[in-house]
Amino acid sequence: MVFTMVYEKVGILRFMTNKNGIGGRIKQDAEDFFVNEIANIDLNEGNYLIIKVKKKNWDTMNLARVLSNILGISQKRIYYAGTKDKRAIAIQYFSIKNANEEIVEKLKSSRLRDVEIEIVGKSRKAVNLGNLLGNEFSIKIVDVNTNEIEEKIEAIKRELMDKGTPNFFGLQRFGSIRYITHEVGKMIVKGRFKDAFWIYVAKPFEGESKEVKKIREELWNTKDEKFGLRELPKHLRYERLLLQKLREGKDEEEALLSLPKNLKMMFVHAYQSYIFNLLLSERIAEFESLKKIEDEDIVSFVSFKQNKKRYYFFKEDYSIVKSNTKRRIKFLIDKRRAALALPLPGYETKVEGWCKEKLNEILEKEEVKLKDFKNKYKEFSSKGSFRSADILAEWTNLSYEIEKNDVKFNFYLPKGCYATIFLREFTKN
Repeated sequence: MVFTMVYEKVGILRFMTNKNGIGGRIKQDAEDFFVNEIANIDLNEGNYLIIKVKKKNWDTMNLARVLSNILGISQKRIYYAGTKDKRAIAIQYFSIKNANEEIVEKLKSSRLRDVEIEIVGKSRKAVNLGNLLGNEFSIKIVDVNTNEIEEKIEAIKRELMDKGTPNFFGLQRFGSIRYITHEVGKMIVKGRFKDAFWIYVAKPFEGESKEVKKIREELWNTKDEKFGLRELPKHLRYERLLLQKLREGKDEEEALLSLPKNLKMMFVHAYQSYIFNLLLSERIAEFESLKKIEDEDIVSFVSFKQNKKRYYFFKEDYSIVKSNTKRRIKFLIDKRRAALALPLPGYETKVEGWCKEKLNEILEKEEVKLKDFKNKYKEFSSKGSFRSADILAEWTNLSYEIEKNDVKFNFYLPKGCYATIFLREFTKN
């Protein structure tokens, strides 16, 4: 089943389930999208102050920047495990390095709009992605198709448990409004920095305001940095930063290197995610299940952590299916203790069997080789890794509440999994 155009652009080409969805829309209001971060933090007498933040309509990186200004410290002293959706109510943890009493008092007295701060304690280590187990979600789907809602949800749920739940990378991985981050990454992998620069700065994309789209179209055609600096809105600060570097006499390659490290790394990671999505789409099309494995497939393993409740996560170790291990691995997959994994390609990626065949086909169409992921710049390079292809719906603790034309879904997902991707099978929008 073919998905909509915007999802095709990021490699999401298939649904797993055949049952018609309930339709509807999500994220109409921040109150419709609640996310609670589940983190494993060792509290003790260290020099990192741990705070728990409840925020509404706040971008995580922007909040960190505002906090650093209020506290009068470098933003580099503020750490967090992962970014959360802006248009949501989100609870997450931050850590502040070397927070003295003055900083603690400033935190207690800060009056940021739609932000609540609770001081949790201290730790010897900063909060980072390694602390994150996953997230609990409560998401309202509004204006659903009221015809046989419960029957559809239950049928889709059974099918996901039987066939697997696709673990695609969601749209957020590829941008906020313009889903072009992976296109920039592709050009960087190919060493075409000038093309990467102009795709990021100027390539038009449906969804932006008419005014900005018109400016980008002019800039895309003229490559006139003076025009771009004069016309682009101030909130597009990274686009403006890059254009300013051109005005200062730097070339496009040097300009890209001036971006923050996390943004530079995001480009190639987004391109890897695009390839992963294409591979997962191919797997669904050919096998119609994520529970079927062949020799030379890769699998990841599930573990559990008790943190008030029992939460699952994917361990970062993988095994290759061989003839002498296939029976045991199939048993673990049937017990939902293991899941098919697919590669995020990089210069050290080694796969055989179906993965090798399909990955080679995709990369050939992309005119990219695995060795191309080794760039002369470290932040534009990646060794590659693997990712579970199956979210494993059995462990998500999925429940739902139906109220007239709305449905509220409650569930847990391990880190790296996208709530919107999980729900798309139910909505079929």
